[in-house]
Amino acid sequence: MSCSSFSLEFPQATQAQLAALMQNILDDDEIDLEACYPTKPVPEFTAAELADCYRLAWQLLASGVSASAARRLVASIAIRCSATPEQATSFKLIRARFKHMRFACTNCSEQHSYPEILHSTTRLMGDFQDAFKHGRRIRTLKLGIKLWYRLQTGFFEVLRKNIADAQTSTIESFQRHLAAENQHLADATQEGAYLTARQFHDLRKIISRRTALNDTRRALYPSPELDALSFYLATINGLMGDMHDDLVLKRIRNELDYDKQLFKLPDEIASRIRTFVMTQQNLHKLCV
Repeated sequence: MSCSSFSLEFPQATQAQLAALMQNILDDDEIDLEACYPTKPVPEFTAAELADCYRLAWQLLASGVSASAARRLVASIAIRCSATPEQATSFKLIRARFKHMRFACTNCSEQHSYPEILHSTTRLMGDFQDAFKHGRRIRTLKLGIKLWYRLQTGFFEVLRKNIADAQTSTIESFQRHLAAENQHLADATQEGAYLTARQFHDLRKIISRRTALNDTRRALYPSPELDALSFYLATINGLMGDMHDDLVLKRIRNELDYDKQLFKLPDEIASRIRTFVMTQQNLHKLCV
């Protein structure tokens, strides 16, 4: 779909769709060890669905983040060098919308990448959030000032232009992108495979992107199969998130070389990823 025929604003999502997507995002790492991969095949994406998912991600961001309110929140946290529980929650929801838009750019754009302005801002938000969560007062102040300046008047206009200028993916490009990610998952979870913490983190990014993609799709096109797939992916995402938290803690304690020390992926994660990849590959073979 070309830029000239695509609109970020229209058709406009319903409030129910926006609310459903936000709830899906908040639940995207809920662990349910009883969650199973859907028994009924999930249909492959159409080009129209990809465009709809890209649009919904933008509308969730645009409708849920006020530039002036975001600046006031950042300024308040930076001045105090800490965040109240309410402020921390408000900021988490803002960053969640930015992260989801970044996932949508990777999943749904023809470039399968994100604009630098979106990526750098999302990373800055993450660093700022980590600083006030862990009581690093001076770092909170410094990053807060930097983020406050980043969100000055004109930021959202530039961001919107970057997102609007990207073409939505063709089905062929989208399938190649998914196939490459699936192969990466398959290679990392085969018997006897070992990986570093950084490689593990890269794997989790793929799972997080795939979870976000399905969560967006099911907000637009609800079905039991898409729900089941999201619950299954959320379980993998949550298990990997908990494990990565442990890896980061070990790195902080100098108990782990994040880039060099090798370990085997726990079977509760590896087996679920293998099931996901195998089913995805088999479905694609049936559809070509």
